[in-house]
Amino acid sequence: MMEGFGFWESWFVWRDAMVVALLSGAALSYLGVWVVLKRVVYVPLALAQVSSVGVVVAYLLGSFLGMHPHDLYGCAILVDPAWMSLVVALATAFWFARPHEDSSLAIVAAYLLSGAVVLILGGYVRQDLHDVQSVLFGNAVLVDSVQILYVGVAALVVVLVHVLLWRRFLFVSFDSDAAGAAGLKTFRTEVALYATFALMISVATRAIGALPAFGLMVLPAMTGLRLSRSMRGAFAISVALGIVSAGLGYYLSFRFGFPTGASMVGLSGLMYLVSLFIRRQ
Repeated sequence: MMEGFGFWESWFVWRDAMVVALLSGAALSYLGVWVVLKRVVYVPLALAQVSSVGVVVAYLLGSFLGMHPHDLYGCAILVDPAWMSLVVALATAFWFARPHEDSSLAIVAAYLLSGAVVLILGGYVRQDLHDVQSVLFGNAVLVDSVQILYVGVAALVVVLVHVLLWRRFLFVSFDSDAAGAAGLKTFRTEVALYATFALMISVATRAIGALPAFGLMVLPAMTGLRLSRSMRGAFAISVALGIVSAGLGYYLSFRFGFPTGASMVGLSGLMYLVSLFIRRQ
Protein backbone atom coordinates (compact mmCIF):
# COMPACT_ATOMS: atom_id res chain seq x y z
CA MET A 1 0.00 0.00 0.00
CA MET A 2 2.85 2.40 0.87
CA GLU A 3 6.19 1.59 -0.75
CA GLY A 4 9.22 1.99 1.47
CA PHE A 5 7.23 1.96 4.71
CA GLY A 6 6.44 -1.02 6.91
CA PHE A 7 3.07 -1.71 8.43
CA TRP A 8 3.92 -0.50 11.92
CA GLU A 9 5.93 2.49 10.68
CA SER A 10 2.79 3.68 8.87
CA TRP A 11 0.43 3.29 11.83
CA PHE A 12 -0.73 6.92 11.52
CA VAL A 13 -2.13 6.08 8.07
CA TRP A 14 -4.03 2.89 8.86
CA ARG A 15 -4.94 3.53 12.52
CA ASP A 16 -8.39 5.01 11.96
CA ALA A 17 -9.26 2.60 9.16
CA MET A 18 -8.21 -0.39 11.27
CA VAL A 19 -10.27 0.75 14.26
CA VAL A 20 -13.34 1.22 12.06
CA ALA A 21 -12.80 -2.16 10.39
CA LEU A 22 -12.48 -3.98 13.73
CA LEU A 23 -15.56 -2.29 15.20
CA SER A 24 -17.56 -3.00 12.04
CA GLY A 25 -16.36 -6.61 11.88
CA ALA A 26 -17.36 -7.30 15.49
CA ALA A 27 -20.81 -5.68 15.30
CA LEU A 28 -21.72 -6.96 11.84
CA SER A 29 -20.66 -10.54 12.54
CA TYR A 30 -22.70 -10.55 15.75
CA LEU A 31 -25.82 -9.34 13.95
CA GLY A 32 -25.10 -11.79 11.17
CA VAL A 33 -25.96 -14.72 13.42
CA TRP A 34 -29.51 -13.38 13.71
CA VAL A 35 -29.63 -12.75 9.96
CA VAL A 36 -28.56 -16.30 9.08
CA LEU A 37 -30.80 -17.91 11.70
CA LYS A 38 -33.84 -16.02 10.44
CA ARG A 39 -32.97 -16.92 6.81
CA VAL A 40 -32.98 -13.26 5.75
CA VAL A 41 -29.43 -13.04 4.42
CA TYR A 42 -30.48 -10.65 1.66
CA VAL A 43 -31.84 -8.10 4.12
CA PRO A 44 -28.39 -6.51 4.76
CA LEU A 45 -27.78 -6.22 1.02
CA ALA A 46 -31.18 -4.60 0.48
CA LEU A 47 -30.70 -2.23 3.43
CA ALA A 48 -27.30 -1.16 2.12
CA GLN A 49 -28.81 -0.40 -1.27
CA VAL A 50 -31.79 1.41 0.23
CA SER A 51 -29.58 3.56 2.45
CA SER A 52 -27.80 4.76 -0.70
CA VAL A 53 -31.10 6.29 -1.79
CA GLY A 54 -30.94 8.50 1.29
CA VAL A 55 -27.43 9.59 0.34
CA VAL A 56 -28.48 10.62 -3.17
CA VAL A 57 -31.61 12.39 -1.85
CA ALA A 58 -29.44 14.30 0.64
CA TYR A 59 -27.19 15.58 -2.16
CA LEU A 60 -30.18 16.52 -4.30
CA LEU A 61 -31.79 18.46 -1.45
CA GLY A 62 -28.49 20.12 -0.70
CA SER A 63 -28.17 21.27 -4.31
CA PHE A 64 -31.77 22.49 -4.40
CA LEU A 65 -31.53 24.38 -1.09
CA GLY A 66 -28.04 25.71 -1.71
CA MET A 67 -26.53 23.76 1.21
CA HIS A 68 -23.48 21.55 1.28
CA PRO A 69 -24.39 18.13 2.71
CA HIS A 70 -21.30 18.04 4.92
CA ASP A 71 -21.74 21.44 6.58
CA LEU A 72 -22.45 20.77 10.23
CA TYR A 73 -24.13 24.05 11.08
CA GLY A 74 -27.60 25.54 10.76
CA CYS A 75 -30.15 23.67 8.68
CA ALA A 76 -27.43 22.03 6.57
CA ILE A 77 -27.31 19.14 9.01
CA LEU A 78 -30.80 18.19 7.77
CA VAL A 79 -29.31 17.16 4.42
CA ASP A 80 -26.34 15.30 5.89
CA PRO A 81 -26.03 11.98 3.97
CA ALA A 82 -25.33 10.05 7.18
CA TRP A 83 -28.64 11.02 8.78
CA MET A 84 -30.65 10.77 5.58
CA SER A 85 -29.38 7.28 4.73
CA LEU A 86 -30.06 6.10 8.27
CA VAL A 87 -33.64 7.41 8.22
CA VAL A 88 -34.38 5.67 4.91
CA ALA A 89 -32.78 2.41 6.11
CA LEU A 90 -34.77 2.46 9.37
CA ALA A 91 -38.02 3.07 7.50
CA THR A 92 -37.26 0.11 5.23
CA ALA A 93 -36.39 -2.07 8.21
CA PHE A 94 -39.79 -1.23 9.68
CA TRP A 95 -41.38 -2.42 6.44
CA PHE A 96 -39.32 -5.62 6.39
CA ALA A 97 -40.39 -6.41 9.95
CA ARG A 98 -44.06 -6.37 9.00
CA PRO A 99 -45.54 -9.80 8.21
CA HIS A 100 -45.61 -10.43 4.44
CA GLU A 101 -46.99 -13.34 2.47
CA ASP A 102 -43.59 -13.67 0.84
CA SER A 103 -40.98 -11.59 2.61
CA SER A 104 -38.24 -12.59 0.16
CA LEU A 105 -40.13 -10.87 -2.67
CA ALA A 106 -40.44 -7.71 -0.58
CA ILE A 107 -36.69 -7.71 0.02
CA VAL A 108 -35.89 -8.25 -3.66
CA ALA A 109 -38.34 -5.51 -4.66
CA ALA A 110 -36.72 -3.07 -2.22
CA TYR A 111 -33.25 -3.88 -3.54
CA LEU A 112 -34.18 -3.52 -7.21
CA LEU A 113 -36.30 -0.38 -6.81
CA SER A 114 -33.71 1.40 -4.69
CA GLY A 115 -31.00 0.52 -7.19
CA ALA A 116 -33.07 2.00 -10.00
CA VAL A 117 -33.77 5.15 -7.98
CA VAL A 118 -30.05 5.66 -7.26
CA LEU A 119 -29.17 5.32 -10.94
CA ILE A 120 -31.94 7.69 -12.04
CA LEU A 121 -31.46 10.40 -9.42
CA GLY A 122 -27.67 10.08 -9.36
CA GLY A 123 -27.42 11.77 -12.74
CA TYR A 124 -28.99 14.93 -11.31
CA VAL A 125 -26.58 15.30 -8.40
CA ARG A 126 -24.45 18.38 -8.95
CA GLN A 127 -21.52 17.15 -6.88
CA ASP A 128 -18.14 15.66 -7.63
CA LEU A 129 -18.76 12.05 -8.68
CA HIS A 130 -15.89 10.75 -6.55
CA ASP A 131 -17.33 12.49 -3.48
CA VAL A 132 -20.74 10.87 -3.99
CA GLN A 133 -19.27 7.44 -4.70
CA SER A 134 -17.10 7.55 -1.58
CA VAL A 135 -20.19 8.28 0.51
CA LEU A 136 -22.23 5.56 -1.20
CA PHE A 137 -19.67 2.79 -1.09
CA GLY A 138 -17.20 3.81 1.59
CA ASN A 139 -13.45 3.38 1.52
CA ALA A 140 -11.87 0.69 3.66
CA VAL A 141 -8.37 2.04 2.92
CA LEU A 142 -8.63 5.64 4.10
CA VAL A 143 -11.29 6.49 6.68
CA ASP A 144 -12.20 9.86 8.16
CA SER A 145 -11.74 10.06 11.92
CA VAL A 146 -15.42 10.93 12.33
CA GLN A 147 -16.30 7.46 11.06
CA ILE A 148 -14.84 6.02 14.27
CA LEU A 149 -17.46 8.00 16.17
CA TYR A 150 -20.30 6.94 13.87
CA VAL A 151 -19.39 3.26 13.86
CA GLY A 152 -18.57 3.23 17.58
CA VAL A 153 -21.87 4.84 18.59
CA ALA A 154 -23.82 2.51 16.28
CA ALA A 155 -22.06 -0.54 17.74
CA LEU A 156 -22.75 0.68 21.29
CA VAL A 157 -26.44 1.14 20.52
CA VAL A 158 -26.60 -2.36 19.05
CA VAL A 159 -24.97 -3.82 22.18
CA LEU A 160 -27.34 -2.00 24.53
CA VAL A 161 -30.47 -2.98 22.60
CA HIS A 162 -29.46 -6.63 22.39
CA VAL A 163 -28.47 -6.82 26.05
CA LEU A 164 -31.91 -5.54 27.02
CA LEU A 165 -33.93 -7.58 24.50
CA TRP A 166 -31.80 -10.71 24.05
CA ARG A 167 -34.39 -13.18 25.32
CA ARG A 168 -37.22 -11.55 23.39
CA PHE A 169 -35.20 -11.61 20.17
CA LEU A 170 -34.40 -15.27 20.74
CA PHE A 171 -37.99 -16.25 21.51
CA VAL A 172 -39.52 -14.35 18.59
CA SER A 173 -36.88 -15.53 16.12
CA PHE A 174 -37.37 -19.21 16.90
CA ASP A 175 -41.15 -19.32 17.46
CA SER A 176 -43.03 -16.09 16.85
CA ASP A 177 -46.44 -17.74 17.28
CA ALA A 178 -45.56 -19.07 20.72
CA ALA A 179 -44.04 -15.70 21.64
CA GLY A 180 -47.27 -13.94 20.65
CA ALA A 181 -49.34 -16.43 22.61
CA ALA A 182 -47.12 -15.74 25.63
CA GLY A 183 -47.99 -12.05 25.45
CA LEU A 184 -44.89 -10.67 23.74
CA LYS A 185 -45.31 -7.85 21.22
CA THR A 186 -43.80 -9.77 18.34
CA PHE A 187 -44.05 -6.98 15.77
CA ARG A 188 -42.36 -4.45 18.06
CA THR A 189 -39.63 -6.96 18.82
CA GLU A 190 -39.06 -7.65 15.13
CA VAL A 191 -38.91 -3.92 14.43
CA ALA A 192 -36.28 -3.43 17.14
CA LEU A 193 -34.19 -6.29 15.74
CA TYR A 194 -34.41 -5.09 12.15
CA ALA A 195 -33.66 -1.53 13.27
CA THR A 196 -30.31 -2.70 14.64
CA PHE A 197 -29.62 -4.32 11.26
CA ALA A 198 -30.42 -1.07 9.48
CA LEU A 199 -28.37 1.07 11.86
CA MET A 200 -25.21 -0.98 11.62
CA ILE A 201 -25.33 -1.81 7.93
CA SER A 202 -25.99 1.80 6.87
CA VAL A 203 -23.13 3.14 9.01
CA ALA A 204 -20.70 0.34 8.09
CA THR A 205 -21.45 0.59 4.38
CA ARG A 206 -20.50 4.26 4.34
CA ALA A 207 -17.39 3.54 6.40
CA ILE A 208 -15.84 0.42 4.84
CA GLY A 209 -17.91 -0.23 1.71
CA ALA A 210 -20.85 -2.37 0.65
CA LEU A 211 -18.93 -5.56 -0.17
CA PRO A 212 -17.08 -5.96 3.18
CA ALA A 213 -20.14 -4.83 5.15
CA PHE A 214 -22.34 -7.48 3.56
CA GLY A 215 -19.63 -10.15 3.64
CA LEU A 216 -18.78 -9.60 7.31
CA MET A 217 -22.47 -9.77 8.21
CA VAL A 218 -22.99 -13.18 6.60
CA LEU A 219 -19.84 -15.31 6.28
CA PRO A 220 -18.52 -15.29 9.89
CA ALA A 221 -22.02 -16.08 11.15
CA MET A 222 -22.33 -19.05 8.79
CA THR A 223 -19.01 -20.38 10.06
CA GLY A 224 -19.90 -19.78 13.70
CA LEU A 225 -23.19 -21.63 13.38
CA ARG A 226 -21.44 -24.61 11.79
CA LEU A 227 -18.77 -24.89 14.47
CA SER A 228 -20.72 -24.15 17.62
CA ARG A 229 -22.97 -26.33 19.77
CA SER A 230 -24.80 -23.41 21.41
CA MET A 231 -26.17 -20.00 20.55
CA ARG A 232 -23.68 -18.19 22.77
CA GLY A 233 -20.87 -20.17 21.20
CA ALA A 234 -22.08 -19.26 17.72
CA PHE A 235 -22.09 -15.57 18.60
CA ALA A 236 -18.63 -15.79 20.18
CA ILE A 237 -17.08 -17.61 17.21
CA SER A 238 -18.77 -15.33 14.70
CA VAL A 239 -17.55 -12.16 16.42
CA ALA A 240 -14.03 -13.55 16.76
CA LEU A 241 -13.91 -14.50 13.08
CA GLY A 242 -15.33 -11.12 12.07
CA ILE A 243 -12.59 -9.31 14.00
CA VAL A 244 -9.86 -11.57 12.59
CA SER A 245 -11.18 -11.19 9.03
CA ALA A 246 -11.32 -7.40 9.30
CA GLY A 247 -7.96 -6.95 11.00
CA LEU A 248 -5.96 -9.57 9.14
CA GLY A 249 -7.65 -8.67 5.86
CA TYR A 250 -6.55 -5.07 6.26
CA TYR A 251 -2.99 -6.15 7.11
CA LEU A 252 -2.78 -8.42 4.03
CA SER A 253 -4.12 -5.59 1.91
CA PHE A 254 -1.41 -3.27 3.23
CA ARG A 255 1.33 -5.89 2.95
CA PHE A 256 0.57 -7.29 -0.51
CA GLY A 257 -1.51 -4.58 -2.15
CA PHE A 258 -4.76 -6.55 -2.31
CA PRO A 259 -8.09 -4.67 -2.47
CA THR A 260 -8.93 -4.06 1.18
CA GLY A 261 -12.62 -4.94 1.19
CA ALA A 262 -12.04 -7.99 -0.96
CA SER A 263 -9.28 -9.19 1.39
CA MET A 264 -11.64 -9.04 4.37
CA VAL A 265 -14.40 -10.91 2.55
CA GLY A 266 -11.95 -13.38 1.04
CA LEU A 267 -10.62 -14.33 4.47
CA SER A 268 -14.16 -14.76 5.79
CA GLY A 269 -15.03 -16.95 2.83
CA LEU A 270 -11.86 -19.02 3.25
CA MET A 271 -12.70 -19.67 6.90
CA TYR A 272 -16.18 -20.81 5.92
CA LEU A 273 -14.78 -23.16 3.27
CA VAL A 274 -12.42 -24.67 5.85
CA SER A 275 -15.36 -25.16 8.22
CA LEU A 276 -17.10 -27.30 5.60
CA PHE A 277 -14.46 -29.98 6.17
CA ILE A 278 -15.09 -29.97 9.93
CA ARG A 279 -17.88 -32.10 11.28
CA ARG A 280 -20.93 -29.88 11.80
CA GLN A 281 -21.94 -29.40 15.43
